[in-house]
Amino acid sequence: MSARRVDLLLCAGVMVVLAVIVSSDQGHPGPVNPLAYLWAVGLGLLMLVRRRHARLVLLLTAVGFFSYYAAGFPPMGVAVPIAAALYSAAEMGHTRAAVVTGVGTLALATTYRIAERQSLAFVLGYELSTHVLLIAAVIALGHSVRTTRQLRRRTDQVTRLLSRQRTMDADARSRDDRLSLARDLHDSIGHALTLAALHTEIARETGTSSTRRDESMTMVRTAISDALTHLRRTVRVLRDGAGEAATPGVQDLPSLARAAGAAGYEVRVEADDLTLPPDVDAAVFRLVQEGITNAMKHSNGNRLEVHVRQPVPGRIEVNVRDDGVDASVPELTPGHGLSGMQERVADLGGHLRLEARADGWLVHATIPVEDTA
Repeated sequence: MSARRVDLLLCAGVMVVLAVIVSSDQGHPGPVNPLAYLWAVGLGLLMLVRRRHARLVLLLTAVGFFSYYAAGFPPMGVAVPIAAALYSAAEMGHTRAAVVTGVGTLALATTYRIAERQSLAFVLGYELSTHVLLIAAVIALGHSVRTTRQLRRRTDQVTRLLSRQRTMDADARSRDDRLSLARDLHDSIGHALTLAALHTEIARETGTSSTRRDESMTMVRTAISDALTHLRRTVRVLRDGAGEAATPGVQDLPSLARAAGAAGYEVRVEADDLTLPPDVDAAVFRLVQEGITNAMKHSNGNRLEVHVRQPVPGRIEVNVRDDGVDASVPELTPGHGLSGMQERVADLGGHLRLEARADGWLVHATIPVEDTA
């Protein structure tokens, strides 16, 4: 039910109840003055603005109550005429004002009736307790309705926040998965295509022997086949969620060295005998792979050195160095490959340093690890 409809029903209810009380006359001598009904109508109409002006409605109700009796109209009790206003004030968050108004009105009315020498037993023994209970009940009801409404709002807010958090977490996981796949595709396929391009150039060289040309073309076919295999596996993961992308590790570093060696580079790989967690193992391989790929693409050197060591417990160091010198490149220009390297190391809590040095290019990474042997 809408708030406006509730206020209309409350307005009508106050009018009807007060009109019935006024009509009952309650021992008042003579006919009821028709003007008495105007107070019933006025107190009822105040309910239409009780939400926006709860304290004003409370004040006007109290003033109307006392002016009604001052005009000499038939008695209609104390608690009933002001009950709706007390409830409204408590419901709108003005419980203290409702309590003060209720107690004040009841105290003044009781004092006046005692001063008029009405029966103490009736005024204090019966009516006072009844009015106190009714006033306390309507104020408590209003406060309870407000508290329940606030609790429902907060529950809804928490539910929305939790739903938003779940959506954000799902988006973050999806983003991380996309970044991981993008890095793997770039590193693996980029490396394979770089090898294919280098061996294609070797095969096209005028002075290349037929044997060397055949070897180079074999390397081209192998590199492209590896790229297609990885691509198909990745597509299968994306389409069906079945299987996992390939996760090579430190044990596969010799294959990188052989591929680079076949392209004419002198490669030396030194790796400690380590047992690494799968994510660190894969990250080390991808770091070395991207370092070798960058050297083959951008460096004018012909020697590569790869070192994977554990200088102290709990930390792995990875170094990829070449002997190329290019004075025209004062610093590394970030790209997808370098960004992927930095992201891999940062995800593992490590640190990556990339340098274009006077004696060659350097990739240096430190990665924290546990349970390494």
